[in-house]
Amino acid sequence: MKRAVVLFLIFVLVMPSSAFGSTGMEQKLGNHWSKERIQKDFLLYYFPYLARENFNRLNPNDPFYEDEFLLSFSSLLKEKGYTRTEIGWKMKMTRIDMAKILGKKLLDIKAIKSSDGTIPFTDMEGISVEKKKALADLFHAGLINGQSKSKFNPYAYATQAEVIILLQRISDFLDQISNIPFTLSGMVQSYSGVEGISSKSENNKVFVTITKSFPTSGYSMEIERILREEDKYKVYLNITPPSKNSEHLTVITFKTITVEIDKVNLGDPPYSFVWGNFFAHLNSMV
Repeated sequence: MKRAVVLFLIFVLVMPSSAFGSTGMEQKLGNHWSKERIQKDFLLYYFPYLARENFNRLNPNDPFYEDEFLLSFSSLLKEKGYTRTEIGWKMKMTRIDMAKILGKKLLDIKAIKSSDGTIPFTDMEGISVEKKKALADLFHAGLINGQSKSKFNPYAYATQAEVIILLQRISDFLDQISNIPFTLSGMVQSYSGVEGISSKSENNKVFVTITKSFPTSGYSMEIERILREEDKYKVYLNITPPSKNSEHLTVITFKTITVEIDKVNLGDPPYSFVWGNFFAHLNSMV
């Protein structure tokens, strides 16, 4: 719902009021190979600076700038629940520099695994070991390809079309691997307690208990998702306030949810669970 509202606002702000730029993107893409692959909603949401003034800056073959790339990548990471990446410079970005940024960050948050470093590309002369490794990690995760089976063209500038489609692919990838499955074990409401997250390990399962306080008894709470970033597991809550016309006890109320997670979905211990959204950064390790 939140993303739908944001998309609508972006759409209204960036489109001319007469026709909302219904054909602007299609005209700018023309017969480019990316025309059928670039998703309009994705472009509007993560690349609004390209969509302003009826997609005035959209040109699929134009080089992408590092600062704007990192802005869009950070927005994507934030939307998926991860920590943003660094701020870049106003300079054209090469394909190998793009691979380095993406590979390092996705490896840091453990979205992809470290590979053996092998790549099929033969045009890597002068490329550092660090950049080759980041490219290899992306390649073995199925996220990036060369311009042919043996050519990556590392020193070429990354184009708008390449960047948009690559971030679309990463977005879908993160949706598939990020969220850790869990099963609701119990819910309790009380009028005393302590906010926080606790966990315990039993056999092949980990039980995670989340407690949050509210000013009245009318709030409802559920776990939206649990995802892993680096060595921590972030717990995101979906909280619904009471309706304005409802009557509830005006007393501090504690809501507690317990879920169970199969250890096979967590990997090796220890397991550190932390708040994923705007709550205090309390954690628990088992």
